Order: sequence, then structure tokens, then C-alpha cells
Amino acid sequence: MNDVGGAQRARGVNWRQVVQVALAILAAQAIYWLIIDKHLFKAPPPAELARIGVSRVELAKLPEPSLAAAANAVFKPAELPFSDCCTTASFAARLHFKLDVVPEKGLGVLSTLQVDNYILQANGSTIVAEGRMTPGRQSFHGQKTFLTRIPAGVLRTGDNELTYITLRDGFPYTDINPPLIAEYDALSAYSAQRLWIMGTYPLLSGLVLGILGLFGALMVSRSDDKPFAVWLSLLCAAWAGYALYGALLDPPFDGWVRMMVYFALILFIPVALLCFVDSWTRAPVPYLRRAAVAAYAAMICAVAWLLFKTPMPGAFDVPVMIWIWALMGFALLTLARILWHFARIKEDRVIESAIMSVCVVAVLMDGLGQWAPELGAGELNLMTAAPFLMLAMVAAFLARNFRLFQSQSALNATLQKKVALREAELAESHAREQKFVAEQAHEAERRRIMQDIHDGLGSQLMSMMLSARLGEAEPAKVAEGLQAVIDEMRLMIDSMDSVGESLEAALATFRARVQPRVVEAGFAFDWSQSGPIDLPGYGPRDVLQIFRILQEAVTNALKHSGGTAIRLAVRQEAGGAGIIGISDNGRGGAQPGEAGRGLANMQNRARAVKADYNFESVPGKGTQIILVLPYHGIGSAQAA
Repeated sequence: MNDVGGAQRARGVNWRQVVQVALAILAAQAIYWLIIDKHLFKAPPPAELARIGVSRVELAKLPEPSLAAAANAVFKPAELPFSDCCTTASFAARLHFKLDVVPEKGLGVLSTLQVDNYILQANGSTIVAEGRMTPGRQSFHGQKTFLTRIPAGVLRTGDNELTYITLRDGFPYTDINPPLIAEYDALSAYSAQRLWIMGTYPLLSGLVLGILGLFGALMVSRSDDKPFAVWLSLLCAAWAGYALYGALLDPPFDGWVRMMVYFALILFIPVALLCFVDSWTRAPVPYLRRAAVAAYAAMICAVAWLLFKTPMPGAFDVPVMIWIWALMGFALLTLARILWHFARIKEDRVIESAIMSVCVVAVLMDGLGQWAPELGAGELNLMTAAPFLMLAMVAAFLARNFRLFQSQSALNATLQKKVALREAELAESHAREQKFVAEQAHEAERRRIMQDIHDGLGSQLMSMMLSARLGEAEPAKVAEGLQAVIDEMRLMIDSMDSVGESLEAALATFRARVQPRVVEAGFAFDWSQSGPIDLPGYGPRDVLQIFRILQEAVTNALKHSGGTAIRLAVRQEAGGAGIIGISDNGRGGAQPGEAGRGLANMQNRARAVKADYNFESVPGKGTQIILVLPYHGIGSAQAA
């Protein structure tokens, strides 16, 4: 029995395959956590650091986060770390430290605050003041970790003072921890790895994951497995959004909405990871992805209600617990989904599953690190691991398909030879078919000409011959008959000469034939055409039928109208139809059914080319015939 994508179910539980993937998972965990993560992200600082301790701390709550408010505030002795909850708050903290000698390159300060934004002064000189300090419209530069340099010119021997002015609005807690103070060069070397992981690395991660997400989005329209491409794109987008979240320090919304965006991103990552793994299996569990998306929607609604409708600190603490349990719950469910897949489905993608398991364990460790910090699981594990793991997934995919690519090259060469042979055969067959079609066309054209001669010239000559035998051949009637024969021959010749030309060129030929005859009969002839005429698909027989209609209309006007002018107007509508109008300024009043006028013949010929025919004759205003030719596009009316 075959599942989606050709996955084959095993009979019962495939314990051998389960053990195989379990060992691969353990090996992948060991390689990543004991080698890559330990030496790249958890490595100890390169050297010991001679720290400068804080001797005394003073704290004051401010009515507004400004230097003026801090200058007029009443400070009281305090101890760090300091924490406050739960409303909008602004504090000023004075930290005193002593220097025996001022370092030549000054001091470095690594601030560890949990605030939206802050101002830092050293001995009354402002060192840090980025963004806005306006409650409700503050920026979030205080959540960026960076190394601050205090120039030597600002420092002095003996007592020195650092003053922090903080602002927190939205997030319930204000946390002021002791800063790390040391000689600048030493602190720069000591904190370089930490700053890279917390600053530069998330931006690079977001870029890499964004590119992979874009690749997944492009795959959606071209891949046969659209769910896999969709969830790959969404998972990378969530990771990239989370990585770049810390870089958005001045968003167009307040802290409450920013918290909502944060929870929306971090809750979606474990959900997207489960759905990605389920779609990767090519044998998805029924309704699993729908249930996961529904659970995510329920969590987001609950978090939004808590944040905006309940008081602090519960409005923040409860969403944090929802997030922690979602991380651990979805991580365990995703691990179970991988093992269940290998227990039930015959599968050879062991390396890819082992790599995905590292992502899952990283999610689980992030949850454990928040739930029980004493376990030492840490945080930001998934963020540090995600780029490496996604690139490893791509490498595993390419390695697994390398043989396929090689076999495809050999297959392409074989197919190319067969295609060349087949093309030669088709060319020969096409030449024979072209010759046959040309012969058929010539025979059809010969039969058409014979039929036109029989129907047109033959009937008119036969009528004249019978009149002569019966002694009824009056000179005027004979002359009229011969003129009709000559006109018919000219029409036939003109229609054959128009093969391969446009209908517009054929009409120009007709005008050149008919205009001298009209002028010789004493009529004024007015031919008008508004713009070019583009009506493809009219063959010789169609052109001949159109010529006959126009010839009949002109002949009727010359013989029976009693007028002095004939007007022929040609135009093409925007929709494509061509319109030919023939009118005279005669007495009018003729009826379509009157004998001898050939009006019924014109209507039948118009029907033969699928054209609309309209006859109008108004007493005292003349007669008008409107012929509407449809736009065929491809193929002639005769073929249709």
C-alpha cells in the first residue's frame, strides 16, 4: 500500500528502523550539543577579567524619564539586583565605584538591564542616549546588549559615578542588575563572543533563514509536495522573524503590541516545526496539522485576552507559562511523530530525521530553561541551532539525491539520442505530410474554381445561349449579360489574386475594379475607410462571396436606385468585427423580396461567410446595405 509521495507502510512496527533512527538521533545530539554548541556558543570567556566592583548604589523613582527629573530626585540607598512591578515606571540608579588609576583607554561597561530604554551618564557626562524616552511612544534600545566605552577624559581618580535613567512601559518588570565594569580592551576581548551571539549572529541567522524561507516560498508554485514547501517557508519565516525581532528597536507600535508580536512568533515556531515534520514524512497523520494550527489560534487568542484585558503581572506571567508548556509539549509531540513515522513507514531519510531531532530538542531545552533554570538547559538554543540545522538539512537532501542527479545525467544523454532520432523521423513524416496537404489543397482549389465557373459564368452564358436560340437575344440584354460575365470573371480573378493577402488589400483591389465603372455610369463614387482593417481567416471563396455581395449592391444602385452617388464605407470595431456599408442617394422604398434586385442572393452569400446582413431602404432617402464580418482570428469562415 502506497501513501502520499510513495511512502510504503511497513507491516506492524518496524523495530529495526526505530532503533536505527534512535541511534542516529542520539549521534546527532552528541555531535551538536557536545561539539558545535559547547565550543561555539557555550565556550567560556578566553581569559579572566579584572572587574571593578560597585561600592554603593542609590535609587530614586522618577515622575518622568529625564535628566532634569533625575537631577531633582531624592535618592535612597539600595542593593542590586533591583526589580519592580507592575505599571509604567521610570527609575534613576546611581552606582559608585573607585579607581586608583584611570586606564589609558578608559573603561568598558556591559549593562544588564531589563528595561525598554535608558540613558547612561558617567560623572555627569551622557554616554548612552538612543531613541525616545517617551512613555507609550518609547523606543526599545535598552533591550540591545552592547559594550559601552567610557573615555578616560570622563573618569577621575577616586570616586566615580554611573547614573542610569530607565523607562519600562508595557512589560511589567523593571530589572536593574549590576553592570560589568572593567578596563575597555580587556572587557572587549572578554565579551566579544557573547556580544556576537546576542547581536551579530541573530542578524546573520535571520538572513540565512529568510533566504531558505524564500526558497521554500518559490518551491510552493513548482513543487509536487506543496504542504512541505509551505511549512518549510513558514517555519523559516517564523525563525527569521524571531531572529530579527531584537533588531526592531523602534517599531510603529507600543510595548503592549510588541509583546503580542513576540508571543505570536515564539508560539508559532514549535507549531510550525511539528507541521513541517508531519509534511516531511509524505504520509501525514490525518488532521494533525489542522489540530496544531487550531491550538495555535487558541493560544494566541488566550494570550491577547490576557495581555489586553487582565492586570499585571498575571497578564504577562500566564502567557509565559503558556509559551513554556507549548514549547515542551509540541517538542515531545514532534519527537514522537518522527519515531512513529519510522515505526510505520519504510524510510531511508535517517540523516535528515536526526538533524530535525536536534531542532526539536533545542525547542525542548528552551522550554526547560525557562521552566527550571537550575537545570542549566539555557535559552536561545533553537535560535543558535536553527541556521546550522537548516543548512545541514539542505546538505543532507543534496547528498541523498546526488546519485539521482548522476543517473538523471546519463538518462538525459540517452533520451537526447532518442529525441534526435525521433526528430529525424518526424521531419521526414512532416515532409511527406506537407506534400500530401499541398496536393489536397491544389485539388480543392481546382474543384472550387470549377464550381465557381459552373455556378457563375456557366449559368449566365447558358442563359444567354438559350435566349439567342429562342430569338430573344436583344442587343441590350446581350450587352448586359456579357457585362455580368466579365464582372464575374474579374471577381473570380481578383479573389484568387488575393490569396495570402489581407482582406483590406482585397477590398482595395475591388475598389480599383468598380470605381471606373461607377464613374462611367455617371455616378459619384465615395469610398471611405476609418483606419486599417485586420480581419484574418478569410480565404479565396470567402473573398469571392464578399466581392459578389458588393458587386450586386453596386449594380442594383446603378440600375434601380435613380440616384447620383454611391458611397462605400469600411471600418473595424474595437471588438474586432469589420463593417462594410454600401448606400446610394436614390429614391429608396425597395423591399428585400422584390424580384430582379438580387437582394435575397446577397443575404444568402452573407450567411455563407457567417456575416450579418442588414438591408434598409427609406423612400426619398435611398438604400443602404450593412455587412458585418466576424473576426475569426485563426482559420477561415470556410474552414469553420
